[in-house]
Amino acid sequence: HAVAMVNGTAALFMILHAMGIGKGSAVITQALSFAATANAVAQTGAVPFFVDVDQDTFGMSPVALDAFLHEQCEVTDEGVTHKATGLKIGAVMPMHTFGMPSRIKQTRSICDQWGLPMVEDAAESLGSFIDKRHTGTFGYAAALSFNGNKPVTTGGGGMVLTNDDELAEKAR
Repeated sequence: HAVAMVNGTAALFMILHAMGIGKGSAVITQALSFAATANAVAQTGAVPFFVDVDQDTFGMSPVALDAFLHEQCEVTDEGVTHKATGLKIGAVMPMHTFGMPSRIKQTRSICDQWGLPMVEDAAESLGSFIDKRHTGTFGYAAALSFNGNKPVTTGGGGMVLTNDDELAEKAR
């Protein structure tokens, strides 16, 4: 499914909102990103938690994500929760920075191990590939942006990408 939105930030917000992420939740994202990534999390009422990026991709470091989860989180009856705050981790949201794909397959593997959905912020990577597969197709959902500074632009706009029928219907 591809659901048109007013911009990439709205696409990120809509994905998180449709997933039920809000107050009492947290989303793990990366420290190096455009403000929209964390703003979309905050707009839902959730709290963004930041992990480091890899120096060569500027994308979320799977090593940093794995360390964060092992050191600061635990599996409870509620799901994965942050030990210090009790917040439920609702999703992991890596971003492909400046069109450079992050180590998304490794990140997805960690998410699968912890039972966490991965939402790709692919706003800057439309047209980028990993092993002949488009970025934005590795997670539960992804957001694209068509802002004037993006690889493919319409002057504005965004898109929710997902294979999940229910999420697509909620986004519409």
